[in-house]
Amino acid sequence: MPTAPSTPSQGSASPVGAERPAGAAGLVDEVGDLRPRDSDGALAAAAAAVSITGEIATSGFITRDDLITSIASASFADDLAAVSSRQLHELSIELGQAGIAPSQLVWSELPLRAQVVSYDDEAAVVEVWSVLVVGVPGRGAPRQVWRTVTVGLVWQREDWRIDAWDAAAGPTPALAATSVVSTVDDVADTLAWPAAGRF
Repeated sequence: MPTAPSTPSQGSASPVGAERPAGAAGLVDEVGDLRPRDSDGALAAAAAAVSITGEIATSGFITRDDLITSIASASFADDLAAVSSRQLHELSIELGQAGIAPSQLVWSELPLRAQVVSYDDEAAVVEVWSVLVVGVPGRGAPRQVWRTVTVGLVWQREDWRIDAWDAAAGPTPALAATSVVSTVDDVADTLAWPAAGRF
């Protein structure tokens, strides 16, 4: 299983997603949505951050930094950017595709469930259970990574911003015995459908 930018834990990181507006500005607008300063707003901000790990992973260096700056606290943005870059490099090696540009990856992280662990007006901790799908088109089957991301948030610049990030493997369901493993291209076609669900 890929080291899927395992993600930040006060300095380890990597925030993927469904269909969104094109370009960094559209992503920044959607993620930095000025959510309400309450527990529902914190939960929505954490789930949105988890859902854009794909955009961050597959974007260019400058766009990646813009995206990270838009969702992270001032004190955590540099750590998140550095760890994301390192983990993307490690992932490309693990996939055996050194030299593959990030933009060539199929990468989507789908939040499934989330809960607020703690909350006050200044800070919150939210757990997000997700499945991450990553692969290289035309090169075998994609990988699936089930994980629980614990997102630390602070209220800053009139929105909830990521201030810590820690990803733990699982819980992971087993595939049914009759499951058919699809190609990266087949999965990519389905990931292009519009998002459905609360996040």
